[in-house]
Amino acid sequence: MFFTFLNKDQAHYPDLSLLLQYTPEEVLFYYYNSHLSISLQTYQQLKAEVQSEEDALAPSCQWVELLDEELGLNQDLDTLLGNEYINTVGPYYYPFSNTRFYFTKNNPPEIQQIKAGDFASIMALEFLEPISKEMLDYHKGRKSSKKNHKNKEELIKDINMCIIALRDTEKVNKHINYLNKLLELRYAIVNIENLWPQEPDILPSKPKKADTPPPSSGSNLIPFASLKSRRKRKSQEEEHNSFNQQMKIYLMQYREYEKACDRYKEVLEQWQDYSSDYLERCYVDIEITESKLKNAQKNLRIYNNIISKSMVHADYQDINTLSAFKHYLETGRANDLQDCMNLFEEERHWDEIKASQERIENTIYFLQNSDDRSRLAQDQIERLLKKINDRSAESI
Repeated sequence: MFFTFLNKDQAHYPDLSLLLQYTPEEVLFYYYNSHLSISLQTYQQLKAEVQSEEDALAPSCQWVELLDEELGLNQDLDTLLGNEYINTVGPYYYPFSNTRFYFTKNNPPEIQQIKAGDFASIMALEFLEPISKEMLDYHKGRKSSKKNHKNKEELIKDINMCIIALRDTEKVNKHINYLNKLLELRYAIVNIENLWPQEPDILPSKPKKADTPPPSSGSNLIPFASLKSRRKRKSQEEEHNSFNQQMKIYLMQYREYEKACDRYKEVLEQWQDYSSDYLERCYVDIEITESKLKNAQKNLRIYNNIISKSMVHADYQDINTLSAFKHYLETGRANDLQDCMNLFEEERHWDEIKASQERIENTIYFLQNSDDRSRLAQDQIERLLKKINDRSAESI
């Protein structure tokens, strides 16, 4: 599943916002050989939105056409709406992407829903911005260049290129992970020896009738035993009525299972034609994705080369530290790389002292609100705080 990138491992429930903003073709690209479950509430909201939609090519209209006409949901919608014992109907088969559809009265938890924002985040991973001409020119100039001394302007440019490379490296790595996931899923499909749609899987459990004990022989003249016998017969009658009710529900649910089997047989009859087109699209996806992966890996090598040949030591090659170095140089607080490192270490040292003082002051505040038995510990902490301040003054 692609939505593991968003920590949603079981994201099979499209939200209304997704159906209003993205077409079936865009969404089902990520659900090859998988399934979607649409809640009845979402479906009804979608139908209401379509009533006021004037554009016949709008995503909402395309979804309604797919669900009602191609899948034939409107034929079974009355069953789902009017039968209190039927909570889910399906699967409905869409052979173009080998996707199964289920429709349910249950409203899923948010962690299982795919919203428009989630989908936009996933689609953003598909595309990679090209490297700027300035970055490419700088990379070419750094191929054989050694880390010799630079003036301030050259050092600022080196740091700026390194910052851009670090930021873009993160984007490229996410893009590569996305492409590898897509390749993994498409190769898994084409490597299936006998690729078929999945059989209907909502098979109801047949209720079992409780065993009726044999009637007792002889007459029982004790009134208590007679009363117990009547209670037993009443209990057996209740169990019998309960079994009849369960059997009635089972037959309703089994009828829906039979309908799903009929839909399965229908798609199997045409699967030979569908499967060839389906596999062809998978191979096309693989070819395009492998081409994108080569380009992404090339970009990653360029960024890594710029970072590795930077004059800044690897210990300081993170975005926040490099941004601080750039600020020192641009504001005149530093003239070279050594000045930058000295200033940075000095500020980090003072930040650590400040954090230590804050922790001690918080402890003192806590102790001031405790009983008298803690005063000895308070005095000791105050002496420790005085010692730190004295050392800080000596360092200055």
